[in-house]
Amino acid sequence: MAVQIYNISHTTFRRGLKKTCRAIVPIGSLEQHGAHLPIATDSIISERIATLVADELGCFLLPVISYGVSFEHQPMFNVSLKDSTLSKTLCEICVSLSAQGIKEIILINGHHGNTGVLQYLSQNVSTTIRSDIRIFAINYWNAMHKRLDHAGEVETSLVLAISPELVKMEKAEPNSKKLIKSRIAYSTLTTATGSFPKLTGNGVWGQPRKASKLKGNRLLREIVTNLVHVISELSQQ
Repeated sequence: MAVQIYNISHTTFRRGLKKTCRAIVPIGSLEQHGAHLPIATDSIISERIATLVADELGCFLLPVISYGVSFEHQPMFNVSLKDSTLSKTLCEICVSLSAQGIKEIILINGHHGNTGVLQYLSQNVSTTIRSDIRIFAINYWNAMHKRLDHAGEVETSLVLAISPELVKMEKAEPNSKKLIKSRIAYSTLTTATGSFPKLTGNGVWGQPRKASKLKGNRLLREIVTNLVHVISELSQQ
């Protein structure tokens, strides 16, 4: 079972270190997800995935970091950090965890806009933590067969499986503009401030009406199974 830092004392943490020196930190965002999904969608998804993975691995679970880099959604709702701010925050969290005896830190990312920050995180802390501390940043969507969307079939299905009461399917609409087909172009264009509404029209990338709770549960099982396998492999390297 996951050892949730929120719920334990200092002495319980110290006892827990005798069983595991691994901690998982979920990372999300606060940004618009169409008219049918909550602003905290990325945080909700990453937190649930991290909890399920931590349950399987029996490791420490940190609270979700709900602030990400989401300037691409301007002027639609977002609460964003600069990439340098998020990087510094995550670096200091890793340094602090390592000082407490954690030797393996898994960052599970739920927001595409955070990927640039996470790519070089382990390098950025390499001079401030011991060389035996291992930091791995994983984007959860790399552990599923479906392509990640934004408030489309995938994300809507996942939230239906996690917190169905937060989904307003009667308000679900696909992107109101024709999307570019190139995923490479998508990744490039959506790094610009205000780009997402211009590309999608209504802030949705995909087909949310195709979503279902059943699809979401299948995706969750696939993602968690694959992440547990990947993390176990990484720990052996």
